[in-house]
Amino acid sequence: MRRMIHEDNGTVLKVIKHIMLRNFWEYYILADEEDNNKNLAFALVMGDYTELGSVYLPEIEPYVISQTTQLAEGVAPAEGYRWADDPVT
Repeated sequence: MRRMIHEDNGTVLKVIKHIMLRNFWEYYILADEEDNNKNLAFALVMGDYTELGSVYLPEIEPYVISQTTQLAEGVAPAEGYRWADDPVT
């Protein structure tokens, strides 16, 4: 898990997984303690727009080109966010 902070309003998101689709949409899967359904995830999605919402994972699975839980290894934060453990410049 890695914390991502919005640069303008300070909103903190706990990211547990990053997924990229063939159309280069990015899914930042967020920690969600309440839902035990493995097919659903709550995510910050960067596509045509950036939005938060539930994602039905089997629906996007055929289009996944990469996914990782190793967030410290080359995964950039979402646009407008920074990783909490990165130094502020």
